[in-house]
Amino acid sequence: MKNWFFENFEDPANACPYESREGGYAYIYGGPYDASEELQSIFDQYVKSEYIEELVDDLQTQCFDWSGNSNNIDDWYDDDIYDAVTSSGNPYLKFIDNIDKIKKLANNKTEQQQKDHLLSLLYTNVITALETLYVELFINSIEKDDVYIANCIEKGKTEFKVSKDIAALPFKGEPIEKIRGELIRSIKEHLISASWHSTKKVIDRYEATFDIKVQKDCPIEAIELATLNRNHLVHRGGKDKEGNLIVITDQALETLIENASNLAIMLYNSLNVATNKTTILQPDDKPFIHEF
Repeated sequence: MKNWFFENFEDPANACPYESREGGYAYIYGGPYDASEELQSIFDQYVKSEYIEELVDDLQTQCFDWSGNSNNIDDWYDDDIYDAVTSSGNPYLKFIDNIDKIKKLANNKTEQQQKDHLLSLLYTNVITALETLYVELFINSIEKDDVYIANCIEKGKTEFKVSKDIAALPFKGEPIEKIRGELIRSIKEHLISASWHSTKKVIDRYEATFDIKVQKDCPIEAIELATLNRNHLVHRGGKDKEGNLIVITDQALETLIENASNLAIMLYNSLNVATNKTTILQPDDKPFIHEF
């Protein structure tokens, strides 16, 4: 029991930042956890309560409120991201809400130096919102038809490979539904970790998987250029490879928002048609009724 406990929990003093203003630790790895509650939830059916309480007393001489083990960050972070992406109820509506927030922030009156920095941040956030839409819309649509899953594996250019654990399941007598479920989860996990930065490659992935055709006037090249600017802002300190400063103006942000919104609605509509939904949204529409 003690080994299990220390595999999952640790003293917050070892890894958590201390918030002097709040007078306590910031439990960034989960918590605070109560040793008695955690041990009871796992071992109550198998171990006598007095043995559990004996360990609790020992643990409480070290610490009363426990943090999650910081060494397990990859596991819980991956699960958290997976849950967030797969449970997103309406990715397109989420995108529209993000864009609305960016527009409101852009209209705030600030000093010019602060304004320049704010515009750069908002410009970057538009690309982030669009890439979030790409992955969430894709993952939340892929189970609508088994052919989409087959297309994604065969044609989706995702470099997905079946793990040895999943490949072995049929030979262990596991039911087909369990094998299917494990395979779909593995595909989704792979898609979440895949790159969604190149809009051209993203559209190719959508077209190959869902057999859709995005409109010819879709602003793919403009978004590709904006993504390159985003990379300069984030990774090069706001300068391009030649050392030229990337300046984001109100007009540049407005143009990017318009292009991103147009691309999003075109992609949403194309996918709507492909998955037998006939409603076509216009750029100013918000899909409060349509659940994707």
